Amino acid sequence: MSPMRSIDLAESTILKAATELVRARNTGSRLDTLPCDEVALSLEQGFEIQQRVGVIAGKKVGGWKCALPKPGKWIVAPIYTDHIVRSEHYPLDVATSTVRIEPELACVLGADLLARSTPYTAEDITRSISEVRLALEVIDCRYVDPQKVTFEQLLADGLLNHGLVLGPTANSLNSDNLPAHLGVTLRHPGVEPVSISGVHPDHDPLAPIVWLANFLSTRGIDLQAGQVVITGSYAGVLEVPTHQPLDIQFGEAGSLPVLFSTLEE
Repeated sequence: MSPMRSIDLAESTILKAATELVRARNTGSRLDTLPCDEVALSLEQGFEIQQRVGVIAGKKVGGWKCALPKPGKWIVAPIYTDHIVRSEHYPLDVATSTVRIEPELACVLGADLLARSTPYTAEDITRSISEVRLALEVIDCRYVDPQKVTFEQLLADGLLNHGLVLGPTANSLNSDNLPAHLGVTLRHPGVEPVSISGVHPDHDPLAPIVWLANFLSTRGIDLQAGQVVITGSYAGVLEVPTHQPLDIQFGEAGSLPVLFSTLEE
């Protein structure tokens, strides 16, 4: 097979996989796997599929999820503007009695971080963050069973991101004092509150944003003012009920009220 033919095959595979993920997003259907079983996707190909999904679907990137990379894993995915909810009501597109969430801090960018040849430093990132807000990442994916697909396929689908609840500004927090530890308390009617001594998975909430800015920069992708970046849950994954008012307390940083409902409601 000639080099040109190899490039064509990879492009065809990437386009077909991205198209299937867009179809699953639009219809609510679930995939057993991507239509490229005969091809072992690389991380680069998984990321390329992820980026194609947004283009094909006509999505605007309103933010990013990220974490420090692990061996064989890039923790990076866009969060689309139409899946960032700034109200206390988050509508789900499936009938379900529970939803999975991750309590996080969202850093809002007040300045562009454009792709460039010089690496960004922690000081660059600190200066670029205009505010810190309480947030909940909403977890879901386009696969029947995410445990049965490879990490590269999860990367292609946005690493289990369904959307983001963007809550109020965090009390007394800014880019200079992002906490490694933050207690989280979950309250909803008829149930005793659940309190968790939260810890950031990377211990330094700013470090993943530095990595993200440089990872995207080397690929010609800008971070833009107004976008939000989340870097990991302080309480792991919490399964909470739908159709009930919830209140998530973030230590002294404040609380985030939310109600998840299905479209039938």
